[in-house]
Amino acid sequence: MTPPLPPVSETRRPGWHWLAGAFGLAGLAAAASFGRLLLYRAVERDAFEPCPVGSLTPDDLGVASRQFTFHSGDRTLQASWVPAPDPAAPALAVFHGNDECLADWAPVQALLHGAGISSFVFDYSGYGSSTGTPSVRRLREDALAAYLQFREASSAAARHYVMGYSLGSGVMLDVVGSLQPQPDGVIVGAGFSSARAAAVAKGLVSRWVAWALPDPWNNIARVRKLRLPVMLVHSRLDATIPFHHMQHLARAIPGPSRLVVFEQLPHNAAIEAAFMKTFWAPVAQWLATGKL
Repeated sequence: MTPPLPPVSETRRPGWHWLAGAFGLAGLAAAASFGRLLLYRAVERDAFEPCPVGSLTPDDLGVASRQFTFHSGDRTLQASWVPAPDPAAPALAVFHGNDECLADWAPVQALLHGAGISSFVFDYSGYGSSTGTPSVRRLREDALAAYLQFREASSAAARHYVMGYSLGSGVMLDVVGSLQPQPDGVIVGAGFSSARAAAVAKGLVSRWVAWALPDPWNNIARVRKLRLPVMLVHSRLDATIPFHHMQHLARAIPGPSRLVVFEQLPHNAAIEAAFMKTFWAPVAQWLATGKL
């Protein structure tokens, strides 16, 4: 009689169960990561509001300008350079806001010219007549390429400054640590504390979902690393980016800084005719004198 076979050992089964569970958890993690990426792409797509092409230039306002194009990756970007009468005058590069283009900033360039300040403004990918589609990655490339154009145009300037306005605060602060040569000062106008917080403020995503999003433009983290002089300009009545965003930024800056607070200006005060002179007065004074 054949002896009975020994019972099958059960010792390996828990290991297989563990392996199956690990694969299950990995699948859930991959699905969650993919879902996070899809959500981020959707919010990123909705966040950008490219401005249609405008026709106004500083020349239409009696100020000579150089309208030109340059390349950023495979894209062609449009730029406007207005030199001050004195080649050694301080120069400002502007990283503009959402739903804005060169035509919106033509009056500002004329105003700065009158104050003896040279200025450079450019349109991001997909904005104005610049080609391409906007994204965080492409706007970073645009900003780096634009700064090189700015330094070349303003090579004789005594001092160089960069300004990020609204959306442009994220674009500018994303690259400011990489800019060479470094600018002499930084201006943040109507800026936000982080991309996540801005998405919530603009109603693109709810607060409880925002924590799951990547935060490519964490302006607070960026300004903590700054050692350059910084001027912050914001209005308490800003209905687009709440004033507390700028308060958070101001507290995070370790180096020399100045917070300019307006009480009743709208979000787009920098480019609106009725408020433009008021907004730019303290900024132009700093640029002209170098005294924060």
